[in-house]
Amino acid sequence: MEPFDVFDPAFRADPYPVYARYRAGDAVHRGRAPTPDGPPGWWYLFRHADVAAVLKDSRFGRAIAPALDEPPPPVPPAEREPFWDMYAHWTLALEPPEHTRQRALLSEGFTARVVAGLRPAIAAQAAALLDALTPRGRFDVVADYAFPLTLSVIAALIGIPQSDLARVKAWSLIIADVLDYKRTWDVMAAGNRMTAEFTAYLADIVAARRARPENDLISRLLAAVAGEARLAEDELIALCVMLLFAGHETTVNLISAGALLLLTQPEQLALFRARPELTDTAVDEILRLHSPIQATTRIAYADVTLGDRLIRRGESVTLLLGAANRDPAAFPDPNRLDIARRPNRHLAFGRGIHFCLGAPLAMAQGGLALRLLFERSTDWRLACNPIWSETFGFRGLTSLSIGKFSSRCA
Repeated sequence: MEPFDVFDPAFRADPYPVYARYRAGDAVHRGRAPTPDGPPGWWYLFRHADVAAVLKDSRFGRAIAPALDEPPPPVPPAEREPFWDMYAHWTLALEPPEHTRQRALLSEGFTARVVAGLRPAIAAQAAALLDALTPRGRFDVVADYAFPLTLSVIAALIGIPQSDLARVKAWSLIIADVLDYKRTWDVMAAGNRMTAEFTAYLADIVAARRARPENDLISRLLAAVAGEARLAEDELIALCVMLLFAGHETTVNLISAGALLLLTQPEQLALFRARPELTDTAVDEILRLHSPIQATTRIAYADVTLGDRLIRRGESVTLLLGAANRDPAAFPDPNRLDIARRPNRHLAFGRGIHFCLGAPLAMAQGGLALRLLFERSTDWRLACNPIWSETFGFRGLTSLSIGKFSSRCA
């Protein structure tokens, strides 16, 4: 088959037919790297079984150094610094033992007990937003509801003042651009400026918490020790950036995609309204159908055979979660929304040691946000055509306008 092209406008508009074609005809595909003018020699996996296996296989990992006999060639400082130096501290970019150490320190902030304690605050924040939005008769689910809800929740958990959320949102949008596969020098320059601003801002907050701890994650991380695993300050700041970004970006996509799916499938929406006990299975099904993270990359640490293809040590493999989650071999009638689907072994949160740390929080926020949205009114309709982002790695809506009337805008 022709090389898989993540920059094809038709693919970006609707990736699922393309996924289906490769899944059926070339499921372990060798193509070009997912960057503009990327070199050949990059692997793509489309089947659920292959993606799930690699996510759990210790012969594949995120860190580049163990995969190579020689260190990677030097990267020009203008591209490497400071964004990628900050990113190198993120838990999702690390392998054991560094990954294990960080995860042990962070996990206390995202336990089922902590998330259960947050549920009343999440519900109250969602209700307050809807109290203001519902009388308007029309609003944007992304900008007016999902974004402020999820950003407010993760900021409060970490210890970021609510008055600074607009700045954090702007910085997060830049991070999403940098981490997408369509990366340009202008995007990298913006990412480097953002990194300097964001880290300086967080350094001030860390200094304030060091002097006067509060009941937030920054204060707990400053005090936390797992064995000899206290966080260095640059590491702590980088992790706060990671949590602020990852803690809301994908959940915004979950809430808005869920609203779109339910509004366009009335029988499923009626079932969702009638059976609150299906909230979690509905969220799982939304994550499966519209995975907020469509792809993740691993590096082979050894020669590995998948099917009849040999992936060599040091080669990179992109795991297409969005394709795996619609694999008919794993999910009967995979393109249909079924909010009661069980079992639902979707891969939206990953598998293995990199399974999403914030999954319980995302499930709680997504379920509460959608439940309250559709309990407050039975009159919501799509008021405009939904607009999807042009990114590939993080797939989500940039606008979803709903209203209590049937007219639509262009």
